[in-house]
Amino acid sequence: MEGVLILKSASPPSCSSQNSSPPFSPDAQEDSDLQSSSSVPTPMCVTRVPPPPPPPPPPPPPPPPPPPPPPFGSRNVQRRSMKKLNWDTIPSQRVLGKLNVWTSKRPQRDLVLDIRSMEELFSHVDKRASLRNSRVMGLKKCDGMDLFPQEPQVTILDSKKSMNIGIFLRHFKRPVTEMVQDICQGNWLRFGPGKLKELCKLLPEESEVKQLLSFSGNLSVLPEADQFMVQLVKVPGYEERLKMMVLREEFFPLMDEVKNSVAVMTKGANELLDCDDLHSVIRLVLKAGNYMNAGGYSANAIGFRMTSLLKLADTKANKPGMNLMHYVAKQAEDIDAELLTFPSQLEHIGMASRICKEEVINDFEREVKKIKEVKLYSNRHPGLLQQMETFLMRVEAKLADVESSLQELKALSNAVAEYFCEDPATFKLEECCSIFHSFCKRFDTAVRV
Repeated sequence: MEGVLILKSASPPSCSSQNSSPPFSPDAQEDSDLQSSSSVPTPMCVTRVPPPPPPPPPPPPPPPPPPPPPPFGSRNVQRRSMKKLNWDTIPSQRVLGKLNVWTSKRPQRDLVLDIRSMEELFSHVDKRASLRNSRVMGLKKCDGMDLFPQEPQVTILDSKKSMNIGIFLRHFKRPVTEMVQDICQGNWLRFGPGKLKELCKLLPEESEVKQLLSFSGNLSVLPEADQFMVQLVKVPGYEERLKMMVLREEFFPLMDEVKNSVAVMTKGANELLDCDDLHSVIRLVLKAGNYMNAGGYSANAIGFRMTSLLKLADTKANKPGMNLMHYVAKQAEDIDAELLTFPSQLEHIGMASRICKEEVINDFEREVKKIKEVKLYSNRHPGLLQQMETFLMRVEAKLADVESSLQELKALSNAVAEYFCEDPATFKLEECCSIFHSFCKRFDTAVRV
């Protein structure tokens, strides 16, 4: 930038600091006047001023606007691990090819999601998962292209059933194809206690079976639960096979329980029939009751129902804290101290009182019915009959053994009813055992007082 020239009227004394003026004289004045009159321009003194500093540089341009959020569902953007919405999804068969809210062609607003805000609000904070996802995304992406494109997943079962079946399958550390093969071969031992019965409750309904059978696509596009059911329903007689496997798992343990229950009740019945000390105490009660009721409408009784034994404590004595049960116990002790030991001779009636004989018989008959059904079905399918042959032979022997025990128990139950003068039509052995068990405890309490 060029310097600015400033012109000033120069006076002789200040034009130059190097030229010193002589002292003022009249001759010099005349010369000055002569020069002024001759129109000679007055000499000017020129001074160069330094240029001003340059102006400051312009401010930097504003930053560019942030990029727009990625489109929803973009595969090229690393997606955070999000919290889940617990909803019931609809199978694709109920949506596709039909007019509904999901397939409607009516004009719709452009529904844009704020993905960034959603991830900030609902993502899981898990650094390890984020690192793992970033590695997976790094493997999948190559120049912005997805090397492993995912096929859309198809569902057949409703979401709740699919979830329950998925939970069931997670108990097993083997492929679903192998599990279906085990069902075909009747390998019930590979499923564990109770799992086959649980699977029977998860079997598809008739409408679902039709959809499963009609599926002819690639199994890999289905969830694991749907894959399992698609393969299972194609097994001939899969439902009957599962019932047979459940029967093989449960039959012998259940028969052992039935046999044990029958044995306990049989012992209890025999104890009631064979305990002479108990019978003596009962006759002692009859004698005391007839004496007390002499002259009344219930005097001279020849016997009484066993439930009356529990009413002895209701007859209070004049002595505080004493009742008829204490009196009978004291009289039995005076007659023979051995009579006081009858409760210890009835050790099984307490357990027998907690067993319902009718339920035991029903359990047995239910299993007999199942075995008959299995035989009929197996006879129509030679492959199944070969799987069940050894089992059915063992079953026949077990059923015969348990049935013999039940017949013995029925005979003893009738004998107990007859011995204690109860009506066989309404008599229940477990109730009779309960009465005598309560009587024994009360009698023991009276003896200790």
